[in-house]
Amino acid sequence: MLCLTLAGAALAVLSASIIYAILGLVATMFGIAALYIYLDSPFIAMMQILIYVGAVSVLIAFAVMLAGPLYRRPKEWTTIGRFTMAVAVALVSFAAIVGFLMEAFPKRGFLATKVGTKAIGKAFVEEFVFPFELISLLIVVAIVGAIMLALYSRGRR
Repeated sequence: MLCLTLAGAALAVLSASIIYAILGLVATMFGIAALYIYLDSPFIAMMQILIYVGAVSVLIAFAVMLAGPLYRRPKEWTTIGRFTMAVAVALVSFAAIVGFLMEAFPKRGFLATKVGTKAIGKAFVEEFVFPFELISLLIVVAIVGAIMLALYSRGRR
């Protein structure tokens, strides 16, 4: 499970082809869903598959298909540059998760507390509802952006 997640993430970040990067992203999301099943959270695993694999990955694929040959090929990154960017994103993500956990459970020390998935899920639903609303707004903006990109590529405004 962890190997699938890490291999997919490496493929998504280090791939020179956008299609292989999308496939790596899909593999990573399936690996994360498998980790949720391992943590005895089948509902969250199914939501991971439905939302991220089913919706976000398909949205990215459609955006790439709609953009087609209109985009200019960006300056190629070296493998070291991609790896450095991947490590930077991983460190920032890790810091954000640790910050969230320390904010969500301030009473007892973070390292002394055994935080279960039930407590994290309860904190998401009760205390951190606003970030969920922001995520849904982000998805709507991405869909509108893909539609605008499609209209622009066809010469309509």
